[in-house]
Amino acid sequence: MIKLVSASHYLQPVYDHAALTSLETALRGLCREPFRRIDRFIQLALLGSANCASGRKLRPDCGIYLGSGLGPIGNNVVTQEQLIRDLEIPKPFNFINTLGSSAGFYVARNLGLQGQNFFISRRGASLQAVLNAAMADMLLGFATQALVGVVEEVALPLDAHRLRQHLSQDILLAEGSHWLLLQSGASDSRSLDLKRFAEFAALEGFLKSAWRTGDRLCCTRSMETHAAKTMQQGFDAGALSGPTSAFHDSLEAAWLAAFAVSREPGTLFLVDGHPERGWSLFYLGA
Repeated sequence: MIKLVSASHYLQPVYDHAALTSLETALRGLCREPFRRIDRFIQLALLGSANCASGRKLRPDCGIYLGSGLGPIGNNVVTQEQLIRDLEIPKPFNFINTLGSSAGFYVARNLGLQGQNFFISRRGASLQAVLNAAMADMLLGFATQALVGVVEEVALPLDAHRLRQHLSQDILLAEGSHWLLLQSGASDSRSLDLKRFAEFAALEGFLKSAWRTGDRLCCTRSMETHAAKTMQQGFDAGALSGPTSAFHDSLEAAWLAAFAVSREPGTLFLVDGHPERGWSLFYLGA
């Protein structure tokens, strides 16, 4: 059985006409060595992963599964401006860090890990993507421990960042770094399970049989709208609206990490799916 042994949750709203919060001081206390020439996406990944692993013994086969909806957007914007606007060859630092896998390298170096290292970018469903990959590897025996994280960066100016995501200009944006340390067979820890259903009725039936007072329900952004409304109406007693009103592309990760860090009783059900591709249910229980 897969257990959640540790979690970390960082969600920082970014307000109009304000600078991004500095991460330098926090990283000095978390990193084994001072990393030079790292971008903000890497900083956020280091911050969340180090906090999640703090005080825990990481196994030699511990894998890193890092996800993001937008990825290292800051360096991607700078690189495109250098290429298209300025008609220049991108600077090596900016070009290399357009790849989210660079963040995984620094996380592994900081934590002394040598296992497999994945970066998965998927708009609106990055948490589901990395959890699927990590849990599959653990169930198949490729790893007995997995460090799973989702990172979302904000690139200034905010009006342009909203425009890229097709958001209205009154939406409050946030940066996030949300991490879970999963381990096979750990004791005194919450269990994390995954079930799949071909039919929506089967998903509803399972939830009705498993639901207890105090449980929470979260429908993902990628879930089919009518089904999400049905779920929220049927299980509204413990529904989650999100940890704050601020938005980033992977708020499901914020919901799950915030619930894990809070140590609240009950089970959190994370529902995703579509009639054409079936339904999945992640649930974090006792």
